[in-house]
Amino acid sequence: MTATSGAPFKRGDYVVDEATRQRMPPEPAWVGRVQTVLDAGHVRLVTPHGAEWTARVENLTEAEASQRAAYDAAVPHRVGARR
Repeated sequence: MTATSGAPFKRGDYVVDEATRQRMPPEPAWVGRVQTVLDAGHVRLVTPHGAEWTARVENLTEAEASQRAAYDAAVPHRVGARR
């Protein structure tokens, strides 16, 4: 998973941002897809519903298959042909 900019992730990768995990109250880390590689240390992520945030690469891990499936299931799907 090497992008040309030197970042370990590339556009479209599913990642888990451990910096978003909370202990009190317990909340799992957010899963996002890489929208943009900003530089070797930062990427812009998007949730299934379109919220974006900037994350540090050092806080990211590759999402597991179950997390990728849950992300895809949460994406609102349009009716009709895609353009």
